[in-house]
Parts: sequence; structure tokens; C-alpha cells
Amino acid sequence: MKKSIYSQLLAWSILLLAGGCIDPYRPPEVTSPGSYLVVSGFFNSAPSTKTSIQLSRTQNLTDTKAPTVETKAQVSIESSSNASYKLQEESGGVYTLSGVVPSQNETYRLRIRTAQGAEYLSEFVPVNTTPPIDSVSWQIQSDGIQINVNTHDPTNKTRYYRWEFDEAWEYVAAYQSSLELKNNQLVDRTENVYRCWGSYIDRTIQLSSSIRLSQDVISQRPLRFIPSSSIKLGIKYSIQVKQTALSEPAFSYYEQLAKITQNVGSIFDPQPSMVIGNIHPVANSNELVMGFFRVGTVETKRLFIRRAQIPPWQIFTGNGSCLIDTLSLSDIREYQPAVISPFDMGLYLTTSFDCVDCRLKGGVTKRPDYWDQ
Repeated sequence: MKKSIYSQLLAWSILLLAGGCIDPYRPPEVTSPGSYLVVSGFFNSAPSTKTSIQLSRTQNLTDTKAPTVETKAQVSIESSSNASYKLQEESGGVYTLSGVVPSQNETYRLRIRTAQGAEYLSEFVPVNTTPPIDSVSWQIQSDGIQINVNTHDPTNKTRYYRWEFDEAWEYVAAYQSSLELKNNQLVDRTENVYRCWGSYIDRTIQLSSSIRLSQDVISQRPLRFIPSSSIKLGIKYSIQVKQTALSEPAFSYYEQLAKITQNVGSIFDPQPSMVIGNIHPVANSNELVMGFFRVGTVETKRLFIRRAQIPPWQIFTGNGSCLIDTLSLSDIREYQPAVISPFDMGLYLTTSFDCVDCRLKGGVTKRPDYWDQ
């Protein structure tokens, strides 16, 4: 009996040790030196909005440099009635088109010819008109703020939706500095670095569909959660939500892309696989192209949340560790601290720079144009 138990323990030990010796999986598609075209953007049918198409190249997972942009390409949008609109190249591999409004009765495709002569075509796609956002709502929860989006299409034609958002928030440094050291002299600070605005652009893929519902209604779709301790809630917070109607193929493309890029992390998540868009090479059918060409409109809505509207939560600003010292001018010249203001008898209040300069927490001092709404 003891021998049997010992044999089982030995077998399990061998299995565990063997399991620890696993070589990383590096398929050829991940480690190959080749790169593939990446197409980002869509044909915006809003009359006053510029269309932007960005071209870049994929890179290996081990690469640390920014992706290479595709410059000097010929990019155009073609209609099913043989009209063609050439996009102009701007900086960073971005190609733009202004003053062209697509017709609801037409379909359109994207044509790309690179400087190396490779040509790519998208499939013809219809114009998807996005219904307005009904509201961007928020609810107070025990540990933060939940932001949701609501929309509907009374014609029951949209059914597939995507959302993106950008955030901004106001915050201040621990102390307001009136002096700074320049050329070993204390002079009046010319730039106010006490109040800043932080920002963030969401890059995740957020989708929802009403295809299984009798009515084309999206109600209280969770979009963003902000913890109660976040600095974003310290003074004033803003979120701008962008809503786009998708075709069924576009929705399927982004759904699969989200699964392999946002839900990978355990053995129960979807495993990496190839996601095929609607853009294809003309000559080499085996070449991969990343991206999905779309035509349509974007609806936006902005929400503000002010400090007075939420519970008296303890906001983590990072200012709690800011300490003040009193130094003479000679000490200031030697130790180079941040100077807050004069104190007494030739001494000055000083602290660390991150306690007086809000820009060191990633923000900018320029107030957004929309902030007083």
C-alpha cells in the first residue's frame, strides 16, 4: 500500500516538473521578418468632417520601435458608379479627403497603391448612417462611477454598434508656486503650473448588438467605470462618447478582433488567430492585410461630472506625500528644490517639483475649449 502511494506521488512529481519546462510558442507569423499593411480609418459621410485613412505596417512582437508608416502611397475612394476621389497625403502616413459627401444610394471601396507598386482593394460597402446617442448616463456605486450609453434606431435598421470615447479631467498640484530659480536668481514664475487637465483616449473595441431583440434599442450599455479614488473625480471630469453604426460583416470583424486582442490571458480565453477584413491585395492572394474599410457617420455626446455631484470620497491625488521645507537662497541654489513663495527672514517655502508643477503628472496647462460648458 505504501509502495503504491509512493509510486503515485513520484509520477505526479515527474509530471509537475515536466510541465515547468515549456518552450514559448513562436509561430512563423509572429517571428517572420515580413510586415503587412495595416489600414485604419473610414469614409466619413458627415458634410463638415474630414475623412482620414492611416496606413502603417505590422511589426514583430519583439520589436520595440513604433510601427512603420506607409508614405508616398496613392489612396483613393471609388463609388459603384465609377466616381473616384483621391486622398491627399499628410504627415505620418495619414491620407485625407475633404468636401466629399457619399450618397446613400451608392456603395464605395478603397483603393491603395504603395510606393513599391503593390495594389490593394477593399470590397464595396454601403453607407451606414448612425442614429443619435440618446444619452450618456452615470450612476453612483459603492466604489465608483459607472458610465453607460443609451441609443435606439426607430427604423430597426442599425442593429450593430461600436463606441469609442475620450476623457479629460481637471486637477491641481499640491501648492501654487509664485517663484522659480533662473540663472541662480529667484524670479516671478511666468507660467501658472498649478492647474492642469489630463486626458485619455480609449483604444479598446466596445461593441453591442440588438439583433436578438424585437426593437433596435441599446439600454444602459456599460462603457466606463471610474474608481471612487481616481484623480479624475477630484474637480471636474468629462467624457465624449463617439457612436458608429456597423454593418454585420464589420461587426463580426471587430468582434473577432476584440476577442483575440482584449480577452487573451488564460487558457479559457480565445487563442490567437487570423482576423480577415475586407481589404485584399490585387496580385498576391496569400498576402495579409489588416483593416476594415467602412463608410458612414459618427454621432457624439459629451458628459460632465463635477465634484459636488458625487459622494465625499477620498480622492487619491498623490499630493498627500508633499512636504514643505524652509530654505535660504543659498540652500536653494545648492539643492535646487521647487520654490513655493517667500516665508520670513530671508527664507523661502520649498518642496519637490512634482508638488508644484501639475504637468509632471502627465497633464497640460491649456484649458480645453469646451471646458466651460
